[in-house]
Amino acid sequence: MAITCADITRLPGLEEIRFRAGLQGGGRVVRWPYCAENDSFVPWVTGGELVFVTGIHHRRNEANLIQLVHDAVKCDVAGLVILTGSEYIQKIPSRVLELANELNLPVLEQPYSLKLVYVTEVISNAIIQGNLIGQSTKLFLTRLINGFADTPELIHLRAAELGLNDNRPYCTLSIRISKVQQRLADKDQEQKKRLLTQRDQLEQYLENLLKRRGIEWPVLVFEHDLIAIWPCDSGHSSALEEELNDAMTALQAQLPEEPICMGVSDLHPGLSQLSLAVEQARQAVQFAAQSRSQKSFFYDQLGIARLFSAIPQRNILSKFCEQQLGELCFSRDSQSLELKETLEKYLSFFGSQQHTAEYLGIHRNTLRHRLKRIEKLIGHNLNDSFARLNVQNALLIEHIIFQNHNIDS
Repeated sequence: MAITCADITRLPGLEEIRFRAGLQGGGRVVRWPYCAENDSFVPWVTGGELVFVTGIHHRRNEANLIQLVHDAVKCDVAGLVILTGSEYIQKIPSRVLELANELNLPVLEQPYSLKLVYVTEVISNAIIQGNLIGQSTKLFLTRLINGFADTPELIHLRAAELGLNDNRPYCTLSIRISKVQQRLADKDQEQKKRLLTQRDQLEQYLENLLKRRGIEWPVLVFEHDLIAIWPCDSGHSSALEEELNDAMTALQAQLPEEPICMGVSDLHPGLSQLSLAVEQARQAVQFAAQSRSQKSFFYDQLGIARLFSAIPQRNILSKFCEQQLGELCFSRDSQSLELKETLEKYLSFFGSQQHTAEYLGIHRNTLRHRLKRIEKLIGHNLNDSFARLNVQNALLIEHIIFQNHNIDS
């Protein structure tokens, strides 16, 4: 498991180190310790280091320490550890701490009496051990997601060996940056790199979010989605829904320009059902990705779509869609998409032209003209309630086919 700045003071033997500023950035992952002996460490770091500042070989005044804070933010290091004592840096100036708080940069204080060689050894060992355990845990969970068969008792024992408490029921979250699959298929390498960087940022923030809630489960990357296990004490109550909506809001705030969607599985009692839980969450996130208004879906909200999703024969589903949607079936041009959106809203408002026109922001005459065109293209009379039911199900099935069978748009 990753070691963060907030973990440093809890490591055995490092209790004398104090967290002085930038507590909001305490979730930053420490990749490795680094001791800064030059005026600036900028040329020597690559990001994620916990930088130790001693002042022994290079005198540090307030101005230099302030510059180091700016350099740390610029280089995306995990944080600064400033050694203090009577000989070199007597204390950390208040302006340095204020700036670190403003920039959410973790600043820790270590007394010179605590040997630096011992501190870096403890941290390095914790990082190595955490990485090994983290990789083993992710491998274990990934095997379960992929249907690795074993008895619930053996799975429970293996989870305990890895320090995972699987005694509470859990739901699984599937989190996705909107339209990630199409964008990763694009030939623009810069866009791909940017998208993968954003996903890494989201993964790190999600791990920190889980950690702050006392959830030690790692975040997994499964195809294009981030998968998180969310232990809870009750079913899909309003409290759980509110908690997950708050988590979704916090995640979206990390990437305000990128729409994020989330799917939530049913509640499951044990890890032997993890594969099913992930499948449910991923089905739910598919609908969230398609929705224009709702970006979080619980699996139990999918209703009849769960039945359609369980039908493996694509040809049966496709034939029904073709019979009900006619020329609009599987059409992805802008005009067809506009007509299908109009049709979906018209059906969702139970055939109310007034409510549909108001929702779409168009005149009722425009809506009537579109509906006549739609009836001609699909070959059904929308005044027939049974025809409306079939068409509405066909639109739902079409979404499922695009989602589950990888139909290229």
